[in-house]
Amino acid sequence: MSEFELGILRARLVDAAQAKARRGELRLNVPVGYVWHRESGPVFDPDVRLQEAIHLIFARFRQLGSARQVLLSLTAEKMYFPRPSDGKKLTSFEWTPLRYRNVISLLKNPFYAGAYVYGKSQKRSTVVDGRARKTYGHRKPFEQWDVMIKEHHPGYIEWA
Repeated sequence: MSEFELGILRARLVDAAQAKARRGELRLNVPVGYVWHRESGPVFDPDVRLQEAIHLIFARFRQLGSARQVLLSLTAEKMYFPRPSDGKKLTSFEWTPLRYRNVISLLKNPFYAGAYVYGKSQKRSTVVDGRARKTYGHRKPFEQWDVMIKEHHPGYIEWA
């Protein structure tokens, strides 16, 4: 297979993935508290303890209004939060003390509000010493996200 044909195949695969994402059907890694059901898409994780921990963080944020205050309040109560112990599979968890990044990742992730989002970050290319250097993971502004489907799946909170 020639280099040209490989480029065409790669472009077709990317286009197909983007078309699935626009329909909300592209399977993404779901955050803690969700599982991807084969027929119905993302649903709440059946682990009630996990659901209660997530609901508690959102309730405490509504009450206190600050991620840091949520962390201080819940660490004083010795709250534990699940951390995946099997890499990206998210099938088994280890309960560890709550961390600031746990709170922030819940509060900033639109998935918890029932929104399907694709294309939140971009890659940038620059020329350094005559060579192209690519950097990944640069966040785009909310208005520039490629796909945003509200009420795509059940959310732990309502979209504000």
